[in-house]
Amino acid sequence: MKKTIKICFIGSAALFFLIVTVGCDSGPDNTKPVYEAYRFDQKVIEKLPVYDSLAVAILKKLPLFHILNGNDSNQAFRYSPLSDESAVFKRLPPEAGTDIDRYFTQLGTNFIKGFDVFHDSTIKIYIRTVPPGSSKVNIEEHLSYYPAGTKMKQRDFPFKDTILNDRWQYWARFSKPELF
Repeated sequence: MKKTIKICFIGSAALFFLIVTVGCDSGPDNTKPVYEAYRFDQKVIEKLPVYDSLAVAILKKLPLFHILNGNDSNQAFRYSPLSDESAVFKRLPPEAGTDIDRYFTQLGTNFIKGFDVFHDSTIKIYIRTVPPGSSKVNIEEHLSYYPAGTKMKQRDFPFKDTILNDRWQYWARFSKPELF
C-alpha cells in the first residue's frame, strides 16, 4: 500500500513537471525585437510641462514626504493612488496640498500611476505598464526627474531610455511575465 502511494506521488510529481515544462515558452527570447521596435510615446513627451509642474509641487513638499516615510534614508516615499501594495501611500495628507492630485487628474490614469521621491530629491514617475500582447512582453514606462541636473545614467537592455532635457529622462523596462 505504501509503495503504491509512493509510486502515485512520484508519477503525479512527474506529470506536474511535464505539464509545467510544456506550458512554458521555451522558444527564443522575444524581448529583444520588442525592445528594438519600441518608440517612446510622443503624448508623454508633449505632457512634459505638466510633469514639470508636478515635480515642482512634489519638491515643495519634500520635507513632509521625508517625515511621512520615517528615517530610512534608503527608502523612497512612494505614492500611487490605485496601488494595492501595503507599503504605498494611496492618499496624500491635506498638508501636501491639492496641487499633486490636481496634476494627477490633469495627466489622467493612462499617463501616471504614481511616483517615488528619493532623499536626494530625484523623482521617479510611474507612467504605465503596457500588458503583454502577442509578443508576451511587459513594458513598464517611467520618467525620472533630476532636479540638480545630475548626470543621468544611460541604461542598457532590458532598459531603453531617452534624455528629454537636462532634468528629464524617459525610460522603459522590457520583461517577460513570470510563470508563477
